[in-house]
Amino acid sequence: MIGDTPIPRGKRFTIECAAEGVRVGYPFKREVVIGDFKPSKLDYCDPDAPPPPRRLKGVPVCESVGVTRRPKQKIRFKNDRPSPERPASERPAAPTGSRAEARPAVNYFEVRPANLPPRLDSLKALTKSGVRGYPDVDAAQALLAGVMRKDRVRGDVLDLSAMGGLLGSLPGVTLRAVEGSAAALSALAAGGLDAHAAVPGESLLERWPDRARTVALVLAGDRGNAYAAAQVAWAHACTPPGGTLYIAGDRDKGFDRYVRLAGNAFGAGEVVARDGGMRVAKLIRRPGPTPALPDPEGFEAFGVTVVGLPGVFSAAKPDRATALMLGALERLDPDGSALNGKDVLDLGCGTGLIGAWAARRGATVTLVDGDLPSVRSAQATLAASGLTGAAVHSDVDAALDPAATFDVILTNPPFHVGRGVVLDVAREFIAAATRRLRPGGTLHLVANDFLPYEADLRALGEVRETLREAGFKVLSVTRA
Repeated sequence: MIGDTPIPRGKRFTIECAAEGVRVGYPFKREVVIGDFKPSKLDYCDPDAPPPPRRLKGVPVCESVGVTRRPKQKIRFKNDRPSPERPASERPAAPTGSRAEARPAVNYFEVRPANLPPRLDSLKALTKSGVRGYPDVDAAQALLAGVMRKDRVRGDVLDLSAMGGLLGSLPGVTLRAVEGSAAALSALAAGGLDAHAAVPGESLLERWPDRARTVALVLAGDRGNAYAAAQVAWAHACTPPGGTLYIAGDRDKGFDRYVRLAGNAFGAGEVVARDGGMRVAKLIRRPGPTPALPDPEGFEAFGVTVVGLPGVFSAAKPDRATALMLGALERLDPDGSALNGKDVLDLGCGTGLIGAWAARRGATVTLVDGDLPSVRSAQATLAASGLTGAAVHSDVDAALDPAATFDVILTNPPFHVGRGVVLDVAREFIAAATRRLRPGGTLHLVANDFLPYEADLRALGEVRETLREAGFKVLSVTRA
């Protein structure tokens, strides 16, 4: 409803926004603003979205629907925060024989203090490109830290979504940091925190045999219902009876639905803080069984049996961009011999479909992703398909052998980090190709057709457009 005017469910309309970043109504499908373009177009009232939340006993819900101001998403084409060049000793070494290449404008591997809201200026956290919220702290985590400081939380705190370690700077808190993001693990290590890499559902008892009485979690609702449900079940398993769970998230990414799910398992709880669209709930665990984890999804495509864990991109079916690239490459190599015996890198492997497809065609494959659930999925995909290959958890190529090079690099690079739409990670993928591609080797990259990767790719050689279809393009570059 806008003012006194009701909006029918399922309608689509365009709003002429006088102010930037205005979102209207509930539920909405998406809002995309590129650069300083305005007005923005909103696809309002997704017919498949759930109805507005109802009040349930013991769990207050958001205030009534209305017009809210939220930061708009931008695709960052240039870094307006210059940073010093990363010392050579800290960069992934260029393989012997590779020529020096210009790095992207953003110093991707630089770890820096995160920007904090004024109310948290006594706290600290580190961040870098690839960490949720960069260059700021994640908004939900910021609200969570404020609530826990107000509650004077002390002692051991298990943070299942530690990001840059903000909760570790709360007075009297000893942080047990858990993360699945390789970029976040780098930031935590730079801050002196011995973080534990894990995915939702993995036991932490070997690392910490005694369970912390306080557990914190930021819901990643943008990764889908199954992932958020896995997070809730994981938090329940990690919280002892009588222990406290602080759970934070975004109202527009299903927070109320997931808090109701948590309330069913934990018992007593309530929403204790609101700031814009961000919410924090506090729940006390009662004795009882832990909810079951969602089952992995999967599919068959291009001769590969894909296993997709909750939250992994395109876990239930091949995404359109990947399917277009693999289809184009198969048409270029109908007998399947071009990759036989080649060393192939699947950079940003997700479920492992691309790397497994290359292995099926006789390649020796290395699959890399900065997201640990994706690496676990890629390992499962290779096993389910009867194929061999190395799946590596790595912040771009940082965890690879410095001397490792490849004949072919295949990638469908991400351009989202949490809510943000940024190109820092994708551009570092291209920079990694300049470090890892052998002379005469080829990079194949698929992307949305509006993304400006061609200028970066020219550092490798002449850019060829192998395919342009359905809003996507496949770009190929062979190194001289």
